[in-house]
Amino acid sequence: MNPMSDFGALRYRSGFTATAKLRRFVWELTWLLAFRTTPRWALHGWRRFLLRSFGAQVGAGCRIAPSCRVWAPWNLVMGEFSALGDGVDCYSMDRITIGSKVAVSQRAFLCTGSHDIRSLSRPLITGPITIEDHVWIAAESFVHPNVVIREGAVIGARSVVVHEMPAWSVCAGHPCRKIKDRVVRERHA
Repeated sequence: MNPMSDFGALRYRSGFTATAKLRRFVWELTWLLAFRTTPRWALHGWRRFLLRSFGAQVGAGCRIAPSCRVWAPWNLVMGEFSALGDGVDCYSMDRITIGSKVAVSQRAFLCTGSHDIRSLSRPLITGPITIEDHVWIAAESFVHPNVVIREGAVIGARSVVVHEMPAWSVCAGHPCRKIKDRVVRERHA
């Protein structure tokens, strides 16, 4: 049988309820009017408050740039003193867990959603991302669904992370792999 013979059966169907779509719409309006319009150097508490109002768990001292996109705040968990830089995209269709003292640099993309290419209707598939304490994800890196980045890892600029990255290591590339150990001269409390 030709899989292309019945186009109606192959039409993409959204699994989102009307309530979920409305919730996303209200968040997008809030982001556009009250989050994105704030100055980069101020109102960090206000942006944390807005994210928390939509269900995010954001620790004390976090800095989230106004140009950072969070698709679904209710799927975002951040420890204390972590930062999401300019243009970071948290495509949080599934849970994104970010530890404490984590830096996610400019235009990094944390992607928890994709599509199943084994079906011509390409149904949505999701998987969580976990980023442990003291991690640095450098500019324009891409982190795939179902990835864990272990404590203290550094992910080099423009890396594509497709599997778990080891603790206290420097990793880079496409696909991302360990290059060397991360040696820390001193530890701050």
